[in-house]
Amino acid sequence: MTGNRLYKYEKLCSRTAINNIFQGGKSAICYPLRAAFTFSDAEDTPVQFLITIPKKKIRKAVKRVLLRRRVREAYRLNRHLLVPHINAQGRSLKVAFVYLSDELADYATINTKMQALMAKILTTIEKENNKQEEQP
Repeated sequence: MTGNRLYKYEKLCSRTAINNIFQGGKSAICYPLRAAFTFSDAEDTPVQFLITIPKKKIRKAVKRVLLRRRVREAYRLNRHLLVPHINAQGRSLKVAFVYLSDELADYATINTKMQALMAKILTTIEKENNKQEEQP
């Protein structure tokens, strides 16, 4: 993975993986974003992501698309906080970002919340690794 480009293989498309994320995964919230995620053993891609903007919260399709673009751009520019740690551990992460607010948020807000959310995901990863090391 070179540069900041988002590749097709980084997008999460598998229905079974998406169901596993929302049914048995962990989550972190940094309003207006929520991340639901699961870990697995190493696969081809270290991190795959999905962005969801609920129609129930944002009724206009144009506004949903705008928010989806803002969240995607925030992820694209800040994934360097997450991907090297996942690669170093030899694991795979599947994450879904869900927008929670009823109103549009500007890009600066989404960007700072994305950074905080990725930090929370990393702390959860570290806690899980520490638990696995303690158990024989």
